[in-house]
Amino acid sequence: MKTNYTRGRLLGLLNRLFVKVQRKVQGIPWGAAHIYDKVAAKYLEPSYDYIVDEVSQVSTYRIVDVGCGPGKLLLSLARRSLGTTLVGIDISSAMAYIAHKNSLKEELDHSVDFVVADAHLMPIRGNSIDLILSTGTLHHIKNPEKLFKELKRVLRRGGEAWIYEFSHDAPWKEVKDVAKTLKRPTLLLKLAAALHGLPRKTFDSGYIRNSLVMSNATYSVLYKGVITKLVIKGNDNLKNSSQVQTKTN
Repeated sequence: MKTNYTRGRLLGLLNRLFVKVQRKVQGIPWGAAHIYDKVAAKYLEPSYDYIVDEVSQVSTYRIVDVGCGPGKLLLSLARRSLGTTLVGIDISSAMAYIAHKNSLKEELDHSVDFVVADAHLMPIRGNSIDLILSTGTLHHIKNPEKLFKELKRVLRRGGEAWIYEFSHDAPWKEVKDVAKTLKRPTLLLKLAAALHGLPRKTFDSGYIRNSLVMSNATYSVLYKGVITKLVIKGNDNLKNSSQVQTKTN
């Protein structure tokens, strides 16, 4: 028990440090972008399969990936012919360039577009997108409240934004179960979540929850082991949006 407590505190400290740096820097520079494409993205690819399976369960036509990185998630969607319009947005020109190169390698450049843009101010007309995806990007965002308002603006009525983050503070047993699914060592998955994610408590009572409330978003938070999924609803016919938070373990 003491070992787990100490390990949890160290992971928490590491996470706070990395989130602080990543929110300040935001976009990944050229050298780091190539390393991310070769190493980190490959480690995360099994989680993309999980997301693609979820997307296949709903009817979507226009899909945007915010913080698309090297484009692996959108390319997976394109391979399965999910969505008629697939657009990736990343603030890093290096990442957008790598994503385009990856689409050319797989001969999917006709199916996917990649744009250099700031998620806080997307070059997308309002009320036009069916589904917004984002994986491992929220912890980079400097102003989450502004992002949540922007997501609401571009989503059509009935549309949703699915924002995925790794959470290192998930119960050990739950992390083990997800580690089996993703075929990754449990401890390594915990470490990856600390370096590249947001803990559950930020969604429960931290700055992410505060930003959701301030943005007047209708949302839910779903927990599955180390994976946290934030769902934000598009604007509906209600005059006043409400905040709704549900948790599923």
